[in-house]
Formats: sequence, C-alpha cells, structure tokens
Amino acid sequence: MMSIMRWDPLGEISSLRNQMNRFFDQTFRKSIVSGSESFGPRVDLFQTDAEVVATAEIPGVASKDDIEVSVTQDSLSLRGVLKRSHDIDEENYFHSERYFGSFSRTLPLPAEVKPEETKAVYQNGLLEIRMPKSEKGLKNSYRIPIQ
Repeated sequence: MMSIMRWDPLGEISSLRNQMNRFFDQTFRKSIVSGSESFGPRVDLFQTDAEVVATAEIPGVASKDDIEVSVTQDSLSLRGVLKRSHDIDEENYFHSERYFGSFSRTLPLPAEVKPEETKAVYQNGLLEIRMPKSEKGLKNSYRIPIQ
C-alpha cells in the first residue's frame, strides 16, 4: 500500500538550488583558481584615540611590491596579486584550494584619517596599516609605500 505524501515545492526548489551550487562549485573551480574572480583578504579594523589600525591577512605574497594600499580620509583600499611559487600546468593539478590571482578590498573607516601620514608594514603574511586620525578636510587619496 502506498502512502500519500504532501508535495513541498519550496523543498524541491531548495534541493535543486543545493545541487546546482555543488555542480557549479565543482565544474567552475578552475576558473576561480586561475584568477578570473578576485577575493578580498581578511581584515581586522579598530581605532584608538589617536589612530585607525587595519591588519590584513595576505599570506603568500612574495614581495611588498605586489600589494597596493590606498587611503582616503574615510576609506582604505587594498589590491594585489598572489602568484604561484612555481609554474605547473592547470591540467596537471589533481586538487587545488589555494587562491592565486588578483585580490581587492575596500573598507569604510570609522573615523577620518590623515592619508599622507599613514604607515604600512608587510611582514610574515600580515599587512599592518596605521592611519592617524585627522580633522575634517578635503578628500585626497594617497598611495602608501610598504616597508
């Protein structure tokens, strides 16, 4: 004897969505790994009485020249490139989860800062940016040298 089950169209749509997500994750993973899609590094942002401080996780960047930091009075932008340490043909990869390619991230700041006095240091995969707080003024953008 067969029991009658209630039809749940939303449940079927949810199941279909999950199956499609798995399909696209598996099928198009190579395009993400090869750099056609960018990601943003993880950033901690806090303020003290005198400054706003950002610390970004950017492991794997070989040189500080591969990172660009731009600051306006009310925003912080990070851009750069993560390169593979050695060249291996994509078709020879069995499994790859690490990200390689360009990255970017722009964050609003909790207080106005002095972009021209900002300092940035990249060491051991961490980029620390210290931005002294300022009085209100014109909005100018400055590229920050990394030490």
